[in-house]
Amino acid sequence: MHEHDRARIIALALRVLNGPQQADEWLDRPNVQLGGRPPREMLSSDVGLRRVEELLTQLDDDSRSYTP
Repeated sequence: MHEHDRARIIALALRVLNGPQQADEWLDRPNVQLGGRPPREMLSSDVGLRRVEELLTQLDDDSRSYTP
């Protein structure tokens, strides 16, 4: 794993989830799409980094397409 990849994912979480508190909560909450594992736990492998990035990108895309 490359530390800059982990830092990039954390920065993405901060942006997509609108701040550090929301990002920390999301990163530490078990996620069904990750087999019940918290996203932060997945950041220790390249495969996990990619999965978390995919989820964050999906959340970002969903939030951009939502219009109340």
